[in-house]
Amino acid sequence: MRSIALIPARLESTRLSRKLLRELNGIPLIVRTVQNIIDFKLFDEVHVITDSIDIKYILDKYSISNFLSEEDHETGTDRVAEYADNFDCDIIINIQGDEPFIQKKNLQIILSEFKNDHDKIIDVISLKKRIDNQIDINNDNNVKVVTDANDFANFFSRSPIPYNRSNSFNQYYKHIGIYAFRKKALMEFPKMFVSEIEKAEKIEALRFIYNDKKIKLLEIHNNIISIDTEEDFIEAEKFIHD
Repeated sequence: MRSIALIPARLESTRLSRKLLRELNGIPLIVRTVQNIIDFKLFDEVHVITDSIDIKYILDKYSISNFLSEEDHETGTDRVAEYADNFDCDIIINIQGDEPFIQKKNLQIILSEFKNDHDKIIDVISLKKRIDNQIDINNDNNVKVVTDANDFANFFSRSPIPYNRSNSFNQYYKHIGIYAFRKKALMEFPKMFVSEIEKAEKIEALRFIYNDKKIKLLEIHNNIISIDTEEDFIEAEKFIHD
């Protein structure tokens, strides 16, 4: 099974401007993320897909393989799908450029799940982590997910789901935005119907559900630090120095 990692890298960010070029302990964030993935030695190829000449310049400086996106894209999945057909592979994993501390074991379980899916029932695999803090549950920056008995996604939302009418429910899960696709499913993504629900929630995973694709959610227990705000960046700097 041949697998590659594609890392979408958009320059502008709503909450933290030009964050991928900001330096963590002297190294640009996007470079830290990519070097971490390369060091795992899990993938046959690792590439960055970017919309920015500035990011491309930095990646070239560090001899990191990259492609300049030719189109404007609504989502990171659309961005990596633009180049999916260029690669001879079975699995394409989309890793966010703002996650420099992702652990190798989190990616290993994804590849293992695909390897064991002999009937090719699974179209997409992603990750989830249980959250108990009410602040995290109510935070609309945290996408929540509910799954069926076989851990296939039923729905994603920025709202707490399910609604806790009984006040006794305590099994909320946060979606971790790492996607691994069968190549065919990824190439179909830009052509899929975009529902009003996806537009309202701004969650691209809903497109797969709406179009009858199977998303398997694997549970992890470690924290993955995504850098979305100035506070996240400060925490990341502390993490490096600790």
